[in-house]
Amino acid sequence: MRLPAAALLVLATATPAAAEAPAGGIKGTVIFEGEAPDRPPLVRKSDAVCAKTPRLSEDIVVTKGKLRDVLVRVTVGAPPPPPTDESSRPAPAVLEQRECMYAPRVFALQPAQQIVVRNADDTFHNIHGTLRGKDLFNQPHPKRSPEVKLEHPGDVTAGDVVELACDVHPWMHAYAVVVGNPYYAVTAENGSFEIKGLPPGRYTIEAYHPVLGTRTLDVQVGKGNKAVAIARLSYKRP
Repeated sequence: MRLPAAALLVLATATPAAAEAPAGGIKGTVIFEGEAPDRPPLVRKSDAVCAKTPRLSEDIVVTKGKLRDVLVRVTVGAPPPPPTDESSRPAPAVLEQRECMYAPRVFALQPAQQIVVRNADDTFHNIHGTLRGKDLFNQPHPKRSPEVKLEHPGDVTAGDVVELACDVHPWMHAYAVVVGNPYYAVTAENGSFEIKGLPPGRYTIEAYHPVLGTRTLDVQVGKGNKAVAIARLSYKRP
């Protein structure tokens, strides 16, 4: 039986794609060495809505020796990012105001990426963004109002950190780390992270924590069973 020409074409193009080796990545854990610092209760009596829900400080959150809220990004060796236009613009980074706290506390900001801020609280907030003491934006956000859309500040470079704060509730802080490529991850409650889609090669990764600072590490992504590099970074009490 002779196959139609169209079927032959499909078979011919499918074979090379199936043979391509999948890209690798970097998996790891961020450790906190020694005794974890105390997390004191936040004083939130200035707003009756916030006071209804007790919360602890999120300056340093350690669970079973693992550190949350660390952004790990590839700083050296990453493939060049594709050109960005309106059609390829990354989805907005979403920041929630919930229980008078920002979530997530640490997140990445890619080139041309918007920040969308949502207010889930029955109270007034404002979103005040600064970089090295310079004001970037300051937007009011009343309760039950639509989400606020903040454009990417164009004069920042990879490694800059935009701090977001609520002037009404001084315990509210979040940190947007400017990245130059999509190869990054933020540690979960158990300190784990995973950066996917990296071809074989040698890379430098940088870990950033808003209180504990930065750490760097060189890793090698190989092929086959070495396509995923294992990384371990650690912090100590300041």
